[in-house]
Amino acid sequence: MSRAVVLKTLRDALPLVVVLTFATVGLEMAIVRMLREIGGDVEQLRRWLELPLIRDLLRIAMGADILGDLTPTTMATFGLGHPLLYAFAWTLLLTIGSGVIAGEIDRGTADLLLTLPVSRAQIYVSTSVAWVVAAVLVSFAPMLGLWLGERLCPLHEPLALRRLWPLAVNFLALNLSVGAVTMLVSSLVSRRGTAVGILLAGLLASDLMNFLSQFWESVRPFSFLGFLHYYRLLPVVRSGEFPAGDIAVLLAIGLGAWSAGLWHFGRRDIPAA
Repeated sequence: MSRAVVLKTLRDALPLVVVLTFATVGLEMAIVRMLREIGGDVEQLRRWLELPLIRDLLRIAMGADILGDLTPTTMATFGLGHPLLYAFAWTLLLTIGSGVIAGEIDRGTADLLLTLPVSRAQIYVSTSVAWVVAAVLVSFAPMLGLWLGERLCPLHEPLALRRLWPLAVNFLALNLSVGAVTMLVSSLVSRRGTAVGILLAGLLASDLMNFLSQFWESVRPFSFLGFLHYYRLLPVVRSGEFPAGDIAVLLAIGLGAWSAGLWHFGRRDIPAA
């Protein structure tokens, strides 16, 4: 590992890391504020959630039907599966992961980078350390947001954070998997735009698979191919069990993709500027 490459990558990504981490914290604080506003009228909320479209959308986001279990803790899972949360985290990972390999080649500066007294493996590992640090920050930021939100806006029933923290670990495993796939794709192509396009298409296809599997029986057997199949919010909160199986699958995907990217980057030809 090259300390210089790690620091340079983190320095270049620092503004985006700070903005998106604080945006994630702010999102969860807003969710807590929303829970406080609606907490006193559970029956009206129940009637609203009984609308078929709203009920189906929340079931997709949370991985189960929330009706019958309307507590602040279960409703807080909405913030842990909010589309903006995925957008913040994955924007950060795609930006960092595609920047030092495909990005350097695309800018024509890869030759200069490779003249440093570090091996390709060290460059790959050092870049990975940088985005892993970013993934940890953005993955645990939601828990900080929920905690701060509850301190500023006390709820009628306290959040059971001990039931929510396993979701933060699960979210970290999800982000590590996405980051590792980003590194693999970045090692395969020579244009950053192409890498980002492939990754966005893959993530959208994964989300679409998760969406369709809720309604379409023919798609359901293939739902395991989507990332979000291994990030199920309400079932984890309700059971109180640590989602070790889902986390293991996500980490296995991440390790496989990351290792394949390392192998290919060490052997590929780098186009001249």
